[in-house]
Amino acid sequence: MKYTELDVTFKEFIPFADILVAQLNEINFEAYMQDDNSLKAYIQTDLLDKDSLLSIINDVKKETDISFAISAVENQNWNKEWESAFSPVYINEKCVVRADFHSVPSLVKHEIIINPKMSFGTGHHETTALMMNQMFDISFNNKNVIDVGYGTGILSILASKLGALDVLGVDVDQWAFENAHENAQLNKVSNIKFLKGSVEDISNNNFDVLLANINRNVILKDIQKYFNLVQDKADILLSGFLRQDIELILQEIEKFDFQLVCSKHKNKWEMIHLRKG
Repeated sequence: MKYTELDVTFKEFIPFADILVAQLNEINFEAYMQDDNSLKAYIQTDLLDKDSLLSIINDVKKETDISFAISAVENQNWNKEWESAFSPVYINEKCVVRADFHSVPSLVKHEIIINPKMSFGTGHHETTALMMNQMFDISFNNKNVIDVGYGTGILSILASKLGALDVLGVDVDQWAFENAHENAQLNKVSNIKFLKGSVEDISNNNFDVLLANINRNVILKDIQKYFNLVQDKADILLSGFLRQDIELILQEIEKFDFQLVCSKHKNKWEMIHLRKG
């Protein structure tokens, strides 16, 4: 899957970066990286509406000085950059994420080996860390789990290690499909089935836990499907969206029989834990 990068440098980062992100969310941008006074935003190339993007940028430029560049992301460069910078990530005192070239940690109950290639999910991003940490507050023993947008497979692998009976992952990306299988083998877990597809392809409705670390637009579009996929009393963890989007997500959730267990944030990113019924 090909991505396009928008790289914006601000004279006044606050509040205009947040304003820009809110507008980019509306046109299918799905990931962001912040560095000092710059912001990088990513979108699947086939979803990019360049006219809409330029219109948004021009609106922001009326309020503050910015410079920007739009470029294609070269797939083969991502993994090289990751390998040069990746260090083990301690999610909590029980769990660490590392690559296969790192030394084996001591005194940690759960270690997860992830070589991400082009897929999302190493534990470094706030949303992945939020999801993984909250998973330790859920009982996975003998539970059926669905992981929507599995990326590297990191959440599916952790669910398996926490005692899940069966785990089903769905992701539209071919890179993710191949990478998740490799990572499952590295972690010696065999009760996960990864599919290339979307929640629309799933007819089962007996899941006890649903994990979805995607983005705001996908969650809003698919929330009814999530509701239909899980049993009563099921736990649902959602992330991949910014703190400023929490009210929009909760407004949509109110249409369904979900209870809010908790919401947590890390920097600008949010995670919510729901329970059905």
